[in-house]
Amino acid sequence: MAKPVFLIGYMGSGKSTMGKKLARILNYAFEDTDALIEKMTGKTIDEIFGSEGEAAFRMLEHSVIKSLTNRINTVVATGGGAPCYYDNLDLMQQQGITVYLKLHPESIVKRLKQSKTRRPLLKYTDDDSLLPYVMRHLAQREEFYEKARIIFKGENADPEELARLIKTYRQ
Repeated sequence: MAKPVFLIGYMGSGKSTMGKKLARILNYAFEDTDALIEKMTGKTIDEIFGSEGEAAFRMLEHSVIKSLTNRINTVVATGGGAPCYYDNLDLMQQQGITVYLKLHPESIVKRLKQSKTRRPLLKYTDDDSLLPYVMRHLAQREEFYEKARIIFKGENADPEELARLIKTYRQ
């Protein structure tokens, strides 16, 4: 029985996509904190941000992360800001293995432009100001992301390779 694996990184870095693939390879369960929050509240993340604000969302996110820390054999895709609030990063580090899916800002912007998911923090950001926004915002969050136990290059990421790294880390 193994501790949970928490995928952290900026929005659009592929945490949910990689998480599902990784869970299949490791034969683990998969959870997505945003999906759990939406299921729990009956609202989209965008609606929660709009009606209750970011602070309320961050409290919900914290309680979901806390509830997932005692899971075994589970890969958890977290929201981009999750490690930056409350003691979420410490909780994830103490109870599991954290993996930072690290991408260059240009790669993130390309993915965000292609994404069909609405991102509350980008609601008022147009395409021209997206790269400067991501660079600035990523710089603020990187101090948290860089504390992950495993830092994994997100461009053309191979889930098999990440699974091997996680298994090696566990030994």
